[in-house]
Amino acid sequence: MKRPLLACLVLFGLAAGCSPTNVKSVMVHRPGDRVADAAVSELWASEIRNVARDGDWLLSRSYYAIGDVIALTTRGEDLSHASMYDAKRDMVIESVSEGVREVSLVTFLKRNHYVIVVRPSNMTAADQVHALARAKTKIGLPFDLRGTFGFDNPDAWYCSELVYWASQTEARSGRHETVVTPPDLMKYGEVIYWSGKRDDAQLMQIATERAAMKKRMAMR
Repeated sequence: MKRPLLACLVLFGLAAGCSPTNVKSVMVHRPGDRVADAAVSELWASEIRNVARDGDWLLSRSYYAIGDVIALTTRGEDLSHASMYDAKRDMVIESVSEGVREVSLVTFLKRNHYVIVVRPSNMTAADQVHALARAKTKIGLPFDLRGTFGFDNPDAWYCSELVYWASQTEARSGRHETVVTPPDLMKYGEVIYWSGKRDDAQLMQIATERAAMKKRMAMR
């Protein structure tokens, strides 16, 4: 069992980890090559569009210092954020400090070191469409800071809480999670895509070559 101070750090990290900040990570770093950096985001977007469907979860590791806090104080994968994919509209539903919102897939990807696409277990494609619709009904609601400390506010949501709630099934409805962290969600689904780390040399090379090829074909 975590000591009180460590538990507080976990919850603080979860609260702030759902939101971009201006303080950069000291554990993970963006590539120095801006062309390769942009190419990787585009490559990931193309690959995710090919495999993901409505209601899949996007679990990610950001480039912000608060992501470091979560990595150091939670068990499981080094993840700092959870969101849901709208495949038909190529949008991401997420809760950050500004509240529940939607952003484009590419905008979402640009701020992350890596992304894992998880398909929630015990859900059909129709179930996931319903889950996505549930998540969308919360757009515009505020971020649930108190919820990250175990004090639920039914009119506010933090990132992984929104994803977990929207994707409830009969198999999971009896489980009670006081606080759900992004790594916790790995227990409730199957990984269908792993982006690789943005600064991986081979990944950057592949992404850059594909971007250059796409540009040449567009010029013909």
